[in-house]
Amino acid sequence: MTEPMDPYENPPGWTDPYADTPPPQVVGPGGPPPAQPPGSPLLTGLILGLLLVALSVAVFQLFGRDGDPVASETTTTVAGETTTTLEGATTTTSPDGTTTTIPETTPYPPVDPAIEVDRLKMKTDGLRVNDNDIPDIDFGTDAATAIGRLVASFGTAVDSGWQSSTGANGVCAGDLERTLTWGTFRAIVTKNGGVEIFNGYRNDVTYGDISLDPASMETLSGLTIGATVQELEDTYADQEVSFGSDPKLGPTFEVRSASTGSVLLWGPVEGSNADDKVIGIYAPDVCGR
Repeated sequence: MTEPMDPYENPPGWTDPYADTPPPQVVGPGGPPPAQPPGSPLLTGLILGLLLVALSVAVFQLFGRDGDPVASETTTTVAGETTTTLEGATTTTSPDGTTTTIPETTPYPPVDPAIEVDRLKMKTDGLRVNDNDIPDIDFGTDAATAIGRLVASFGTAVDSGWQSSTGANGVCAGDLERTLTWGTFRAIVTKNGGVEIFNGYRNDVTYGDISLDPASMETLSGLTIGATVQELEDTYADQEVSFGSDPKLGPTFEVRSASTGSVLLWGPVEGSNADDKVIGIYAPDVCGR
């Protein structure tokens, strides 16, 4: 028998040195993928710098210039009115485009000494204080002092906080007002050039408990709420007393100066009969002064 021959005519005993070598890797028609270039230090630094700037801006907006957190802003739109709240203040835009910013309300601390109610007298331009050591509380007095004296005298008031007036308390509609009520007595605070001032009052049996001290406060001439119309006319016999009607209050009285014709006091009454009662005694409205 004849030995089979090597197809490549190699001599007997010949061994292929590449027999154990793996076949070459087959790549696509585009050839092997290109090697990735090394990262650029300049580009990496630029990206990190932009990230740091963005982070700094976010922190600044969150904490403000002085490092204090900035309050978030909330906007609500209801029936044509837009209200925006920020830092305790409220901005209200009415349908006619009028914008009112309502400031934050800060309590008025008491200003001693307390004043006994029989030493406080209602007058046309404020409250008379029958005490030589305490000045009168006239309209235009800074609210911290005026309201502080009333807080010391009557205790904590029911505070409406700052609000846009509807005209119900005699302040022009849309202007800022704040009312503080002790029983039947309501003090009215407004702003004048940004300054909070005591600027009006109303003493009314419908506001609160008539048994509390403020209900017994008299006018300079001695009239109190709850008096009869006959007592009203007798008290101001030397002035002009007339009766009318208010769309919201109903029957009203008005006392005018006999010499100047200016309004001294006014308020609601049950009617114009002699035994009808005086419901309230009001200073002239803020809006009319």
